[in-house]
Amino acid sequence: MDDREQATNYAEYSYEKAVTGKDRLRRFLYITGAVFLMILPILIAVFLHKYFIMYIMPLVVILGVPFTKFFYRYLQYEYKYTVDRRNFRMELIHGKAKPKTLLACDVTDMEYAVPARDLKSVPEGAKIYRCCVSDNSPDLYAASFRDASGKPVLLYFEGSKKALRIMNYYNKNIVIDPDLRH
Repeated sequence: MDDREQATNYAEYSYEKAVTGKDRLRRFLYITGAVFLMILPILIAVFLHKYFIMYIMPLVVILGVPFTKFFYRYLQYEYKYTVDRRNFRMELIHGKAKPKTLLACDVTDMEYAVPARDLKSVPEGAKIYRCCVSDNSPDLYAASFRDASGKPVLLYFEGSKKALRIMNYYNKNIVIDPDLRH
């Protein structure tokens, strides 16, 4: 396969999940809890009058700050999907960590992919993946397919023109919205 063919049959699109009030609350509670756990040895030392605990305080801070930064990335969500010919792969990235594959399927196995506003009904018993910026995004798409065990899967994702054109080439049940922004 030459570079020209690869360029026309490959699309990659990544985006961050919008920060909601629930996300802000989680981040606030996480940081508050981490600070509390770092101050806890001081509180124990003061109330128990065991001041030798104060000597381990630098160790608590030296270890606590990197651990806090390391686990904070799990409160940041970025999604990336790739369409490589007939292969569709959705990945989740926490902060700057290595991408984790959420699902992968063959585009020809998709029952449909339509703008989410045109979705008539959700398949019964479907496992739902919400890999989108927000639930009211103008480029929100819904795709339905069956996983390896035959159970229905419904995926919400941000549509991009190039990726949907490639998908439509291999599966005519992919609807391309003319009002896509990307």
